[in-house]
Amino acid sequence: RTATPVLVLPTSFTVGIAPADGEVIETFDIELEAGGSYVVVATGLLDNDDTPFSLASAATTFGADNTEDVGLHVYHGSTDAPAVDVYADTAILFSDLSYGNFTTNVTVSPVDYTIGLAPAGTTYDDVIAAFTAPLSGLGGDSAIVFASGFLSGDDPAFGLFAALTDGTVLELPGLAQDCAGEWGGDDYIVCDDGSL
Repeated sequence: RTATPVLVLPTSFTVGIAPADGEVIETFDIELEAGGSYVVVATGLLDNDDTPFSLASAATTFGADNTEDVGLHVYHGSTDAPAVDVYADTAILFSDLSYGNFTTNVTVSPVDYTIGLAPAGTTYDDVIAAFTAPLSGLGGDSAIVFASGFLSGDDPAFGLFAALTDGTVLELPGLAQDCAGEWGGDDYIVCDDGSL
């Protein structure tokens, strides 16, 4: 849940992964296209045959063409979460995003959104988790948004994070549903049990 700033690297190199101050436990040979831009995510679980530890990568675009847009690229990194449809407010942004996969790059307006995650093939009414995505200050920039953690509630718990080009990682605030079922709703509604 941390990131580096954007780095300039040769097109061919080997990445070694090691615990902090420890020995290298895994190496990956990387081949890139000259002049390309890429995002690489460490993902998966050590000593797990179903979702083994690996590096996931995709070509990407850092920044946006103008200050009227924000570039977004999303990665599903939660090993026990289902494939999801991703909503920005109530409009579908990406469909059928499964573990280990990136979306395409998109550009959106630099405003604050509610990001909802629903099981793939369902509707906005079936959103199982929602988060605030404060993009209003990112016009002309971009973010790599990634899901991390366990939906089951195991540690670390499921969350959405946004890595910016300078290496800053923002944890997107999770939202709760009010009694009317609105994510992040702030109406005072009397619940069946008499609470507000």
